[in-house]
Amino acid sequence: MFEKLGIVTNIWAEEIANGARFDDLMVVFGANGFKDMEVREGDYLRNSEFGELIQQIESAMPAYTDTDFKTVCDAVWTEKPFQTEHRTLFEAFATFARKADGLTLSYAMSHSWLSAPVDSEADTQHILKAKKLAYLLCPERPRLRLVDLDTEGDIDESAAIANLKHYAALLPDYPMVFAVENARQTATLTLKLAAAGGAKFTYDETNTYRADGTTLNPPDEFWATVKMTDLTSVHFKQKTEDGVLSEVGDGYVDFRAIAGHLKTQSYTGDLLLENRATQHSLQDALRSRAYLHAISV
Repeated sequence: MFEKLGIVTNIWAEEIANGARFDDLMVVFGANGFKDMEVREGDYLRNSEFGELIQQIESAMPAYTDTDFKTVCDAVWTEKPFQTEHRTLFEAFATFARKADGLTLSYAMSHSWLSAPVDSEADTQHILKAKKLAYLLCPERPRLRLVDLDTEGDIDESAAIANLKHYAALLPDYPMVFAVENARQTATLTLKLAAAGGAKFTYDETNTYRADGTTLNPPDEFWATVKMTDLTSVHFKQKTEDGVLSEVGDGYVDFRAIAGHLKTQSYTGDLLLENRATQHSLQDALRSRAYLHAISV
């Protein structure tokens, strides 16, 4: 199962802050068997050379109709001729795409989807831009994931569901998986809202644990509720009283139990490692994969 383990790119944050290139890390991890990569929004990404390229493409988006932008994305990845007002920009991305050959890249960002937006139009434009970036990263299998790190307290469930339905309906000609992840809210509540809003679910059991090892809701409650068709991704990181660890090992999360649930129910989505960032993320990831493989056989 864990031989297909992928990664979330925020594990590279410390190395990128110290001068490593995003594309170099991507190539090295891909060569070591980590083929699924979720490009996680954040300062580390925006401050990288790849993040600068992404920001330039975002700035260029208004010059294209939705159809034209999609056509350029498709052409870049299939190495076909394309017409564009920003040839140098998209040729730079084409160079990146050739390095990413054989990888599956998805896109994830923080977004307050659990509460009604203050500015509906700005909120819509933000999601449109994110969906286009998700498509640009992988036209063959695009996926956008949202995680709400801000909304706390009582949830207006009707507003959250309305947001998801609205987001899912945007850009219907851009086929993609649209997903949300549990964060500050319980996994069972987030799953319920995702299903009602037409979104897939990304599960991170670590996020259910508080610092003292107690849970927002018992993991068994989630596993008794979820259907494998609801899940598009499962994240793996470990937590103890010291916080999230730099590599997977013993701690609050019972990975053997998770692996058992996924095997028993014939899970087919991806598995993504999200360790705490260090200066040696590849070594951390390789040891984490070995640990997970050992406990799942």
